[in-house]
Amino acid sequence: MEERINKINKIIQGIGSFEDYLNHKEEILEEVQNIERDRQVLNFKFERLLKDKNVLNSLLKKTTEDLKNAVEALRFRAEELSILLSTIPALVYFKDTNLKYILVNKSFERFVNLPFYGIQGKTVEELITEYKTNNYAEMELEVIHSGLPLYNIEEGIEKDGKEVWLTTNLAPYRDNEGEIIGLVGISWDITFRKNYENELQEAKEQAEEGTRAKSEFLANMSHEIRTPMNGIIGMAEILKQADLGEQEKENLDILISSTRSLLSLVNDILDISKIEAGKIELEIEDFDIRNTLKDIENIIYIKAEEKALDYKTFINPNVPEFLSGDPSRLKQIILNLVNNAVKFTLKGQVHVFIDIVDEHDDRVKIMFKVHDSGIGISEEGKKHLFQLFSQVDNSTTKNYGGTGLGLSIAKQLVILMKGEIGMESEWDKGSMFWFSAWLDKSSRTTAIPEPFDREFIFDGEASKKLYILLAEDNEINQKIIQYSLTNAGYSVDIARNGQEAIDMYHQNNYDLVLMDVQMPILDGYEATAHIREVENVIMNGSQRIPIVALTANAMKGDREKCLDAGMDEYLSKPFTPNDLIGIIRSVTD
Repeated sequence: MEERINKINKIIQGIGSFEDYLNHKEEILEEVQNIERDRQVLNFKFERLLKDKNVLNSLLKKTTEDLKNAVEALRFRAEELSILLSTIPALVYFKDTNLKYILVNKSFERFVNLPFYGIQGKTVEELITEYKTNNYAEMELEVIHSGLPLYNIEEGIEKDGKEVWLTTNLAPYRDNEGEIIGLVGISWDITFRKNYENELQEAKEQAEEGTRAKSEFLANMSHEIRTPMNGIIGMAEILKQADLGEQEKENLDILISSTRSLLSLVNDILDISKIEAGKIELEIEDFDIRNTLKDIENIIYIKAEEKALDYKTFINPNVPEFLSGDPSRLKQIILNLVNNAVKFTLKGQVHVFIDIVDEHDDRVKIMFKVHDSGIGISEEGKKHLFQLFSQVDNSTTKNYGGTGLGLSIAKQLVILMKGEIGMESEWDKGSMFWFSAWLDKSSRTTAIPEPFDREFIFDGEASKKLYILLAEDNEINQKIIQYSLTNAGYSVDIARNGQEAIDMYHQNNYDLVLMDVQMPILDGYEATAHIREVENVIMNGSQRIPIVALTANAMKGDREKCLDAGMDEYLSKPFTPNDLIGIIRSVTD
């Protein structure tokens, strides 16, 4: 604008006449108009500046207020964080890159029993003289150098003469630029938990030791009970073959029956021990389920006949002839249910039903039901029926006998077979016990051999004239086994311990060894190992004499231990002469 005014002044100064004025009039008017326009523009810009100033003042005021609020919020958050750090029981601390403390919370101060000014700038070793860092400092430096956190670091320290356990999380501590300037740690005192864990571990070890002691006790008791029971049953079976009167034979039957009842109780106790230890397993093999049911009928028939009960078994034709499972355990379950049914049924019938309820590819789910017309079970009596030592009421033992173990064992065996077990009953109207079990279909197409003839052992004719070495230290067992073998037509030599068995093995050419596993001087395992070594080293494996283990042990693993030692079969005491001859035939025929 100033330039335009100066231009007008120059024009005016150059006007010398009216004619000059007229010549420059238009130019002067144009410049005046330009000046007016510039004035208007300046006024507009000035007004805009005034408005912008007001806006800027308003923005500045708002920004100032926002900044003030932010500072107040930060102060409040800082106070919250400070309160949080001062009240939480965990130990929180910040360290610089030299692992010296730059900030700690109140819990940390209480832990080291020092105020902050006594902690700042010091290392942990300077605070706790008994502190044993091990490689803890290395882990802190690793966090600083790597920039990666570490979690759940457990460390034991000695503080005030006591062991204290801490678990710690570590993370890098960064400045505003993201540079690592130290680390932050948070530690929890886990001494109580550690002590509790140690107590639990000690209790676990004591419990395991108790379990081992119980297992050893049961194994020893089993051996000590089964050995004389073998003598009782064996001698009673031998006496039955003598020319006795009917009363004497009946007395012997009672003796054998009572001994078998005692054996059944021992077996139940051993099964419970295995179940509690989680060591009971199924031994899978092919079997004919109809033969199994026939065996059960033969066992139950006499008891049912004594009460004039109608005992029958009904099996659906769609049930496969051959299955794969544990026939011994399956028989144990069915026998338990059937025995109970016969025991608690005074008149009427006991019927067993077997059918398929499910089928998948090569497996079938079979349902077993045992119906009886017995005394039934009350609602209260049903509640604990499948628990250990449980019976309907205390009078049950007095009136009918039993220990209350059978159903509990049956339940555990059914669970192993991936099945279920249950019952329906009404007081004074009878009961129906049932269970299901998954069994594999068998690929067998030929019949499973029937058990050997029970009259065989007393006819004095053996299918083979065998020369047998009996290694047995118990004199009663020696006599019973020798009588059974000679009566079956076998020749027998007796060794009283493992060393004698080895000596006699070298001196004679035996066809079979019956080896007791627990003998003085040298046990059956060691004697068997020697014989197998001789066969392998001297005879180059060209000859192998069958060895059958005779043992009163019946705990889990005993059979496997015998087979692993090189024995060919296993016979658990007490056994009958029939059992003995049957197993001899199985390894020699």
